[in-house]
Amino acid sequence: MIWKIAKKEILLNLMTFKFAVGTLVCVVLIAVFMPVLLSDYHRRLGEYNKKVAANEEELRKVKVYKNFTPTIFRRPEILSVFSEGLEKQLGDSVKIQLENVPDISAASTETNPFLSIFPTFDVSLILKIVMSILALLVAYDVISGERERGTLRLTMSSAVARYHVLVGKLLAGLITLLIPLTVAFTLGLLILLSFPMVDLTASDWVRIGLIYFASLIFLSAMYNFGMLFSCLTKKPAISLMFVLLFWVVFLIVIPNGSFYLASQLRPIGSQEKLDAEVNALREEQKAEIRELTKTFEEGGWERQDSRGRRGRNWYSQGAFGNSYIFMYNAIYIEAHGKYCALTEPIRIRHADEIWEMQKRYGNNNLIRQKHLADSIARSSPTVLYENLMSVLSGTDLGRFEEFSKRVKEYRNEVMEYIRSKTDNFSSPSYFTTCRDGDWEEYVKIGEPFDEARKAQNRAEMAKAQEVIEEWIEKKRQQARSLGLDDFPHFVYSAGNLLNSVKRVIPDLALLVFINLLLFALSFVAFLRYDVR
Repeated sequence: MIWKIAKKEILLNLMTFKFAVGTLVCVVLIAVFMPVLLSDYHRRLGEYNKKVAANEEELRKVKVYKNFTPTIFRRPEILSVFSEGLEKQLGDSVKIQLENVPDISAASTETNPFLSIFPTFDVSLILKIVMSILALLVAYDVISGERERGTLRLTMSSAVARYHVLVGKLLAGLITLLIPLTVAFTLGLLILLSFPMVDLTASDWVRIGLIYFASLIFLSAMYNFGMLFSCLTKKPAISLMFVLLFWVVFLIVIPNGSFYLASQLRPIGSQEKLDAEVNALREEQKAEIRELTKTFEEGGWERQDSRGRRGRNWYSQGAFGNSYIFMYNAIYIEAHGKYCALTEPIRIRHADEIWEMQKRYGNNNLIRQKHLADSIARSSPTVLYENLMSVLSGTDLGRFEEFSKRVKEYRNEVMEYIRSKTDNFSSPSYFTTCRDGDWEEYVKIGEPFDEARKAQNRAEMAKAQEVIEEWIEKKRQQARSLGLDDFPHFVYSAGNLLNSVKRVIPDLALLVFINLLLFALSFVAFLRYDVR
């Protein structure tokens, strides 16, 4: 009996105008916007490859270890076409520096929750809007509509169990919605696979399968919601009014209202207080460095050699936009090596302390507030569906936190690599290309200039200056890059499937529970429903 009822409902649904229009709109939107989304991904991937290539080129130019400050770029996610999530809201690159701990999550500029009333257009938005409305339109009159037409009384007069009727209509609704969902997904995948630079891994295919399953569960929840109101009202017009009202609440009011409510219930601490603590820590760092390097400051760093000569062109442009010491006397270079051996570990330690302080602030305030907002927003099936889609697409906050954690680990690897190569930052290779004999050669080249200056012979001074500049340029050209053949490369496996599955289980379980709860409420309401 259940299948007979379901079969009848399926045939009726397939012949309705709303089903035809809903399916057509969904297919057209997928056909129009999927190429746009993929073109945007293609553009971002091209930019990523160019930036990585430019970064590799800079690595080959590094002449002192202090200039080794590579930039780590986050590869765009191919499945972001299904759900953009935070893909464009958070930064896509971080710089590895001694004095700063990288944190990609800090690149977000989104501070106003009301700016997100209308989310970014992607496949999840098409399904969330078009398919959810179609689910509600299919369900809102499954009971009240039959009562108004008088067919419900006829059906119940044949001694059919009420749960048979309700289960049959639920089964029919799911099969009906499965058709446009499958067509839309198939079309989207065909367009996806037809684009260049798209190479889906086995993990990607599993994620796509889970996205399809999560979409079906979401549409089931929306259908059950519409069926519940159909069981609570006697007229389909009233049922339609209620389901559309709550659809707006689920889609707009709850997601955005949750941010405001969470900000009132759990306000964020003062940013000025955090800034003051960070500045105090930086001042403490400066004071500690001044105390340790007091002997250098008092001794004037011995910048002059025995003849009172100072190095010209002290700094030269290096890799990654940094500069390095090009020429100075041996006494100063030795002193500067000792200075770096004292100061660099302090700067690394204080950078870690500042990062821990900022992290505590984020965990105790921003993250807790976000978790509260998410908990409130989970009363909306659309929010649960958004969370599922972003996690499975690899564009959720958890994925960015994983990347940020790996970047921090890589910074520690880089610092240890430089430390081992420069004898704890004291070797001249850390900060200068000036080698033994360069200063003496510079002094010898500069003697004609000194003699011409004493004689106040401007013509000879100009000639001598040209010789010096040619020699300096020659030395610059001769300065070899470090090679860095053994430096630690950044390795990040984008998205552990098991971790993603663990993150989706709570929201998926809650969405399934909503389905069961709505169906149970519909069943209770239908048991008391007046079919006359």
